[in-house]
Amino acid sequence: MKSLSKSTTIMFIFDLIILSLSTYFVGSYLAFDLKILLLAICLVVIAGLGTLFLKGNYKIREFNPTFWNYYRMFEGMIFTHIPVGILLYFFVDKSTLIKFLGVNILIIYFALCIYRFCFHYYLFNFKTVKKILIVGVNERAKALADEIMNKPALRMEIVGLVRTDAIERKILEMTREIFHLTKDEEKILEAETEQEELVMDDKVPVFEDGRDIYNIVKKTEADIVIFTYASQLMSAIPRGVKEYLMPQFYEMVTGKFYMDFKNAVDFRCEFSRKNTFVYDFFKRAFDIISALIILTVTLPITAYIAIRVKLTDGASPFFSQTRVGQDGKTFECYKLRTMYVNDYVPKDGEDIKYAESVKGDDRIIPFCRFVRKARFDEIPQMINILKGEMSIVGPRAEWANEAAVFEKEIPFYRMRNLIRAGWTGWSHISMGPCFSVDDERERLAYDLYYIKHRNVFWDIAILVKAVFLACGGRHK
Repeated sequence: MKSLSKSTTIMFIFDLIILSLSTYFVGSYLAFDLKILLLAICLVVIAGLGTLFLKGNYKIREFNPTFWNYYRMFEGMIFTHIPVGILLYFFVDKSTLIKFLGVNILIIYFALCIYRFCFHYYLFNFKTVKKILIVGVNERAKALADEIMNKPALRMEIVGLVRTDAIERKILEMTREIFHLTKDEEKILEAETEQEELVMDDKVPVFEDGRDIYNIVKKTEADIVIFTYASQLMSAIPRGVKEYLMPQFYEMVTGKFYMDFKNAVDFRCEFSRKNTFVYDFFKRAFDIISALIILTVTLPITAYIAIRVKLTDGASPFFSQTRVGQDGKTFECYKLRTMYVNDYVPKDGEDIKYAESVKGDDRIIPFCRFVRKARFDEIPQMINILKGEMSIVGPRAEWANEAAVFEKEIPFYRMRNLIRAGWTGWSHISMGPCFSVDDERERLAYDLYYIKHRNVFWDIAILVKAVFLACGGRHK
């Protein structure tokens, strides 16, 4: 996973300095013992950086100076000081503790807010806009252009498009020869590579001859050249100008996998060649340990919910659904029941709704609305994880009836089953609930991005953030 900006690293360092210096000076002013002071600094720094990450405060390009964002920042500083408050309770008097917490929270809060406000102002008023030249006038170019134009915080401007008809015809011919495409697959690839007129700003020129790429780059003063397909033209780019393939750049901008025929084929080939033995070993250990901890910690909550559901209508508080797992194999997924007994079955069509996600659904047992929001109903899935049917982090384990609908509507949908289904995942913490086939198509893009870039440290970060969001009733 690559980043387009160093802003996050700079912000992380700035936050670390603010958290540590403020705690040091406030603690010194209140005459804390040196050992206690050093321990307090460590707790504030660790809890502070963790809380800022979990609350999304390192998505600097998405941090707008709104009341809601500033409120979340203040809420985060309260959470940050809970561990150090517990520590100091045993070593300093209550009045000193209150002074420390009050002053330190305010100093850190205002320092972080001022920095973020200034950065946001700099980003939109002074930061140099990067000039983007896209080589290709096809579906890939259109998708990337839409992302750039719809995200002004990226501070990017498209300075030109370059036609590459001959190159893309060659790509099509080579793909036909290598992969022995069926007639339907050929139609898909032809549609994706076909040169078309994009709906762009009138000020964006379209250059007709890609062979003159060197002079085009010079003329447009492009900072970044993005190729929709690999070609020999990449060697003609002037030194000092960054170059990317469209799928790679798209991932950096969106955090999603770009789905088209050729990229899907490349993804599948790369996946089959990749040796993940070490990762799989540590991932399984991570799954077992995490599942046991979650089951143990939440046992009283699970028991309470089960008893209340049982008393509500007399039916079993537990139920199972047939879900689709790794390699398309089905398994029985365990859940706490949060709805009155019903026989819902999803229907084909674009307007498909998740029965478990529709707001105001009167089939939901009233007290279970927060249970669902906090995801306590999915705690029994830890049993599936211990059995090896699921993983803590991965693509959502989809209901078999819904998966059958999506497989008909969404190309390459089965690729999400290359790994174990997850209790939570990158798509879960990155987007809202899915209510349509288009939403599920976007979820697939997040899932494949995760499959492509997955690692144990990222798994841990996703789990921590998912638990944090669930405990606050804000899980998407």
